[in-house]
Amino acid sequence: MNSFLIITHSTLAEGLYNSTKFLSGLTTNVKFIDAYVDESDWTKKAEEIISNQDKEKQLIVLTDIYGGSVNQKMTLMLEKYHFILITGVNLPLVLSLVLETQPLTKEKCSNLVEEARKQLQIIEPIKTNNNETDSDFLS
Repeated sequence: MNSFLIITHSTLAEGLYNSTKFLSGLTTNVKFIDAYVDESDWTKKAEEIISNQDKEKQLIVLTDIYGGSVNQKMTLMLEKYHFILITGVNLPLVLSLVLETQPLTKEKCSNLVEEARKQLQIIEPIKTNNNETDSDFLS
């Protein structure tokens, strides 16, 4: 149905993969590439994964930094291959995408990106009437 390729600078991609596996158990359709961790050309591995992608599945490629080198190289691959490219990846987004049971479209991905953005919050302690911090700050 959907498949995912996470590509980031250094080992963030592996961390997102491992956290997704820990929290959801669903990673059979998720691959990752840690870019620039050694001298190998990670773009060749990315192109191999993308070109061998099952055409029955929608491929979503996730990168870490908008305008960063990883994202720039994947943007160039959009001209040759069909996939949805999302940048600025975070764990809530990966989980939302991986847990989605329906085929992903650009519109659905856009909605999930907006939901993931809402997870970025500055948290302040909530004070109770007696100036103690509430132990359940999400209530």
